[in-house]
Parts: sequence; C-alpha cells; structure tokens
Amino acid sequence: MNVSMYTAYARRQGFDTPVDAFRHFYEQGVRFGDMCDDEFESLPMHLYCQYLTEAGLGLSSVVSMLDIASFDPQTRARNIAAVKGLIDQMHVLGVPRLMPAPSVRQAYSADEFTQMRELLIAGFSELVDYARGSGVEVMLENQSTHIRADSRIDDLRLILDAVPGLGFVLDTGNFWCIGEDVMEAYRVLGDRMTHIHCKDWAYDPYGGFVRENMPRFNGVAIGDGVLPLGELFAALRRDNCSCNVVLEVNAPRISLEMLDKSAAFLCRECSGV
Repeated sequence: MNVSMYTAYARRQGFDTPVDAFRHFYEQGVRFGDMCDDEFESLPMHLYCQYLTEAGLGLSSVVSMLDIASFDPQTRARNIAAVKGLIDQMHVLGVPRLMPAPSVRQAYSADEFTQMRELLIAGFSELVDYARGSGVEVMLENQSTHIRADSRIDDLRLILDAVPGLGFVLDTGNFWCIGEDVMEAYRVLGDRMTHIHCKDWAYDPYGGFVRENMPRFNGVAIGDGVLPLGELFAALRRDNCSCNVVLEVNAPRISLEMLDKSAAFLCRECSGV
C-alpha cells in the first residue's frame, strides 16, 4: 500500500509554492496526490500534475463534484459530458483514477430512492464505457447519509454488480457516519476495492455533526479517533492490498501538525512497521 493525500490540504498550509507544499509531504512518506476538480479553476490540471511530479509525488486520482445522477435530465447530461472531458485530460496526463462524487439530492420516498439508484447506475455505466481503453478507472465511493442510494453496504453492492468495471473507494469515516461496520464493508465489497479514503472521528463536546444519533463528533488526526483502523490495516496487510490509502481529515480547522501526524500514522500502518 502507498499513502496518498488530498493535495488541497497541502496547498492551504502556507507554503511558498505548491511544489514546496507537496514536497513537504513527500518527505513525510506520502507518495501520491489526489486532486479535486473544483480546484482546477485556480490551478489547471496540467499544472497540478506538473507540480506534483516536480515534488516527487505520483498521480493518484481526480475527484469530480459534478452531479452525474441529477434528477434533472439537462443537468445530468451536461455534467456527464463535463466528466468525460476530465477523462480525456486524465488520459493525456496519465492520471489513472476518477472518482465522481455525485451531489445527488437526498431521497425522501421509496420511489425517489429507487430512481436515485437507477440514475447512479446509468451515470456510472456511461462513464465506465467511455473510459474503457483510456487507462482511466472510474470509481464509486460510499457516502454518509441513510437517504442516499450510495451509502449502505447492500446498496453499494447492488450498484457495483450492475456496473462491471466500476471500482470501489472504501471511505472509513463515511461508513461509520451511518452506523455500518467498516470491517463488514471490507468483507463484502473488498473484491471491488481499488482505493481507500481514510479519516477518523472523535468525541467533540462543543459540536460536531458526523453521525445522526451521535452528533458530538468531529474529524481528528488519523489514528486519534474511534474508528477500528488498526484492525482494518491488519486485514489489508494480511490480504496484500495494493490500493492507495488517501489521507483525509474532516475537521473545523486542519493544521500542518494534524496532517503530519496523520501521514506518520498511515505510513506506519501501510508499511506494517
């Protein structure tokens, strides 16, 4: 396993240049960078890739926030076309994975839930077909609310089975948010897993919002929270997992110290040292 990170975190830490920011985390043991498409307006993808490469980091994935499962047909078609444009750029630049994160509205009835699932299957199927032969793998991530069709283990299995070739991104924190066991998720969905988003939660007496029936939790440095990450990484090492493990911190304030501590934890766990 190799450690990757959301590169936006590095860019926000006050380094003089993006290369300086990325190189700092390379020196901590991070080996890849994951980009978000909402950053490309300020830093185009080709420059992002150039700076990552100059810092020694490999290219891991692009996360797209465009809604490929919108209930509005025109919006859906426009966004799918835009994501296909991202795939074209990624093919040229050598970025190997794309994770659309559909910003679908929440489903408030059984009919809406079923429609959402069908739209997700249709959108991901179209993108997987388009990406075939490009060197870009399309992936599905579990989300964090009961009233989405891409959050629960059983629903995710159904979508993955309906879309051959679609990879799975296991997000440790999102499963915890809806009360599902991350180890059970790995058991059921691990055969399609090609990427891991790793974050952690801890009790916060002053707020927090990540779990419906346990509202006083917030993001902390990875390894400092309540998730069974030691057990998960032991299983990943046992199974010779080769996925990139992405450093993700969802906290009100993300400090360089928090990121460095998270990187150190992930590097230890991925190497088994």
